[in-house]
Amino acid sequence: MMLLGKMNQVTLKVSSEDVTGRMGLSWVRHCMKQFGVEKIIDRLSPRESGSNREIAASRKVMAGAMSLIAGAERIEDIEVLRQDRGLLNSLGWERMISPDTLREYLQEKRNGGKMRKSNEALALKAMAASSEQEFTYDIDATYFDSQKDSATYSYQMRKQYSGLLGFIAELKVCSTVDFRAGHVQACNGILNQLRKAIRQAKSVSKRIAVVRSDSAGHSNKIFRLCDEENIRYFISLKKNEAVMAAVGAIKEGQWQELKSAEVELGRKVWWAETVYVTNEYVAVRMLVLRWTNPDRDLFEQTPYCYHAIGTNDNAIEPMAWLKKHNLRMSSENENKELKSGFNAAYAPSHDFNMDRGYFLLNVLAYNMVQVMKLFYLGAESKRWTVKTLRYHFIQVCGKIVRTGRRYFCKIINAPPASFKLFRHCLARLVVV
Repeated sequence: MMLLGKMNQVTLKVSSEDVTGRMGLSWVRHCMKQFGVEKIIDRLSPRESGSNREIAASRKVMAGAMSLIAGAERIEDIEVLRQDRGLLNSLGWERMISPDTLREYLQEKRNGGKMRKSNEALALKAMAASSEQEFTYDIDATYFDSQKDSATYSYQMRKQYSGLLGFIAELKVCSTVDFRAGHVQACNGILNQLRKAIRQAKSVSKRIAVVRSDSAGHSNKIFRLCDEENIRYFISLKKNEAVMAAVGAIKEGQWQELKSAEVELGRKVWWAETVYVTNEYVAVRMLVLRWTNPDRDLFEQTPYCYHAIGTNDNAIEPMAWLKKHNLRMSSENENKELKSGFNAAYAPSHDFNMDRGYFLLNVLAYNMVQVMKLFYLGAESKRWTVKTLRYHFIQVCGKIVRTGRRYFCKIINAPPASFKLFRHCLARLVVV
């Protein structure tokens, strides 16, 4: 049937059909319930009054997370979901929390801590459910600009907040997280988060086998911890006096050209291998890259620029070593997904605790989407960004229909690829 050529010929009518344009959100919520997320949140945040009339913490957190998964850019955007009667019916909810309720929940400092613990518990369940026995742990600090009063100036000379994020590379799940003001150094907290990640893996009878970091992870304590736990590390090294002395001791004949660099980077790069000994006598195998200094000035007269990578793996070949370390950059994609795919780079308030709570809610929503891709939606979705997932799964029209004792989820005008995702998800939901 074709639409009339002129819209002024139609008659307007009001319909009360329970159709939603976000049917995928309902499936996300039911999958997270089966995965145990709501139980985790409620266990960590029991009702204080003891009254069943108080809104459960899981209801508040899930509502906020679903709003972010749907593409919300502000806390107030949850109103869009509140007015979606078809979505509420498919969720089995009478109503959804208001923006004020979510705002009050996020500004409580202790709720931020509970969300962080909920996120860690979710990551732990994902690690336990994975077939992998050994994991790679990538840790990195990410920064984003903000003009809020509680933001402070970072080393980039801009008012910023920062998040210290640790990802399990094989699952792309954020297992450790901290939110800080911009002035906090990137290296602060890395050792504690690494210890936590090691404990997490051990608690599910698995282990962290590899640690990767930028130069913020250059620390005697981290090197020693990895040696004690039999963990291989691949960490960029700071160009301190001892490192540069070791670089200076490399003879000219030891430098070898990196064949692929001229094609990939548009410049010639040479590499050499040596050993760097820290000020606390920790021996570190060091791979050094050098290239011609393109911008010599009055203060920087050296003919070459250098980049050094340290490891405790004495068996790995240099090029495999370089490739292994460079794969750390995948964590930058996860940081980008958090800040632009979700909304973690937005601070809703001048209050630090609320901004922290909102950031942690974004991390929790990110991990929920990762769990969906890992365990419910099939292999083809694992490489998708959340924006792609919204197109194929989240923002799909549908309605729940009850006939007798049976319920039907009608997916309306969806392409076969989207319907396949719902079928795959249903198959996983019925397996309890």
